Amino acid sequence: MEIVPGVHQIPNTRWSRVYLIEDERLTLVDAGLPWGVKKIVDYIRSIGRHEEEVDTVLMTHSHPDHSSGVPPIRKLTGAGILAHAHDTKSDAANGVSLSYMGLFGSTSLPIPFLQRAPVKQVIEEGEVLPIQGGVRVIHTPGHTPGSVCFLLEDEGVLFSGDTIFSNGSGVSRSVPFPGYNRDDYRRSLERLAEFEFDVLCGGHGRALSGGASDKFRDLLAARPEPPTWGDMLKSMPQRILGGKSLSGEQH
Repeated sequence: MEIVPGVHQIPNTRWSRVYLIEDERLTLVDAGLPWGVKKIVDYIRSIGRHEEEVDTVLMTHSHPDHSSGVPPIRKLTGAGILAHAHDTKSDAANGVSLSYMGLFGSTSLPIPFLQRAPVKQVIEEGEVLPIQGGVRVIHTPGHTPGSVCFLLEDEGVLFSGDTIFSNGSGVSRSVPFPGYNRDDYRRSLERLAEFEFDVLCGGHGRALSGGASDKFRDLLAARPEPPTWGDMLKSMPQRILGGKSLSGEQH
């Protein structure tokens, strides 16, 4: 599913979203769940490319629904994993690898969700990666300490992971999980509102094309405080019936 020229959402991946950026080589944004890897490969082949052309996976954060597909993708493609230091761990024996709560990504055994995923490059705030004209790294801690958004500057496309979501027409924010920091998250949203992006590709839901940064700023102006678990639980019936966002809010 091509969102803008050269940017695709991999169809039919369950739960979390995986995106593909086409250039001379191929880049994935997040890796999804282990059983979604075949769908990623099938889609790449359907557009006339080959999985061996994937040389980079950009990680928005280390939650297992976004990162547990990394080991099988690395095995198939040899791709290098890029992630922020605060969502990794480092030790003398194994180097740097993705980490969440010290458990996920902790073993060399091929156990889904627990298998170690080595990181090739630790990325930092403000870096511009040489992918399709430039991908800017925006460190947005809060959802996790090492959460980042990736801004494809020439195309005005923001890959936001679980920092913000869209449902194809509206914008919403994420809800707390272990490792969440409300103050950091609020500051990250305020900073993210300073950037311009026309298209929002969130870690869940459908991509939003057209005026995405304006809709995001409208959301912050209308509802300054991030949602809580209580807000999400109260909105559960409406979300189930109406297909609303994970947090239950929509703007």
